[in-house]
Amino acid sequence: MADTSATPLRPLPEDWSRALFVVAHPDDVEYGAGAAVAKWVAQGKTVAYVMMTSGEQGIEGMTPEVCGPLREKEQIASSKIVGVHDVRFLRFPDFTLENTPELRAALTEVLRDFRPDIVLTLNFRGSWGEGFENSADHMNAGAAVVDAVREAGGGVRFIAAASSPQSGHAVDVTGYEDVAIASLREHRAYLEGLGGEAESLTMIREGLAAAGKQFGSPSAVSFELIDVAGATRA
Repeated sequence: MADTSATPLRPLPEDWSRALFVVAHPDDVEYGAGAAVAKWVAQGKTVAYVMMTSGEQGIEGMTPEVCGPLREKEQIASSKIVGVHDVRFLRFPDFTLENTPELRAALTEVLRDFRPDIVLTLNFRGSWGEGFENSADHMNAGAAVVDAVREAGGGVRFIAAASSPQSGHAVDVTGYEDVAIASLREHRAYLEGLGGEAESLTMIREGLAAAGKQFGSPSAVSFELIDVAGATRA
């Protein structure tokens, strides 16, 4: 998780109505950021998800042909828990995801179709802080998101990357921790493949509490904010 031991976090701008959360794999949103999504949906905001891959390489001992559809099914069930019903799968190759013109074109098409005010993604820096390296899929996914937003043009005001070690903003998600946990639990086969859910659930709670401490609330999700439209000085 992100290193949340430094400068106090500021509130993430929330004067928007439509968000597109774009990540590399099923389950990426659920490792903490789902709490913010649940809060936003409860406020009446519209949130949709885009998975660049189907996570078909993510369960050891399961063939991609079986794993991909299963993980898509689990993601759809998970998304419903936080109130997201628009979930799109681009089905680019898992584990070897690259920031290619083809991926950016697919993202640009979705951006122009959905017309979000803010685009959310997962940490795409080289680490999670404290020496924990990030995966190439996450780094390439984030780079593709940034490039695609710029290529698409339109009304995107911000890009926000959850749990980044360069986070400067956060969302108070006090009271939404349990729904975030419930959404992750819907990834049953994936968690079983990791050896059980206990470690993942503990990691979420600890990450939310750590960001909350830095933000000044019991629980928070941290974000690195990229000001696309010059709407605020982040």
